[in-house]
Amino acid sequence: MKVEKIYLPGKEESELREYRYIHIKSNIGKINKDNFVNAIAAANTPLIPKNGGVLNENFIIITPDEKRFYGLSYSKDIIGWRQQIIKGAALLDVETAQIKNGEHFAVSNGENYELKDCQFERYNFYDDMGNIVKSNTPVESSEIL
Repeated sequence: MKVEKIYLPGKEESELREYRYIHIKSNIGKINKDNFVNAIAAANTPLIPKNGGVLNENFIIITPDEKRFYGLSYSKDIIGWRQQIIKGAALLDVETAQIKNGEHFAVSNGENYELKDCQFERYNFYDDMGNIVKSNTPVESSEIL
């Protein structure tokens, strides 16, 4: 049986868009999976980027020690958005992470995990019947790696 691959945001590099993951602690209060993009972007004002935007990727990477990182991406002024996200995350005291070389998950605090050792979830996606699935849904590693 052929397993259809699910796109893992940031696994492959792009010149037009950059991907970053934000660690959202369950007790943080200010940030949740529905508002984290706005909270991170707005934490540092005025905005650094001159154009483009930031999007919630509706994807979660869970490290072997159970830290949940929520995906986002940004485009156009990538350098400006990168600075905006990093400064916003620092002001809110949350870690950021990126996928490196399609195999590693590198966290801003120096932790480094192999993607094959992580778990994955997605939410707010369309199923095979065209219905939106809002709840966190596990994704098998074989479907994305």
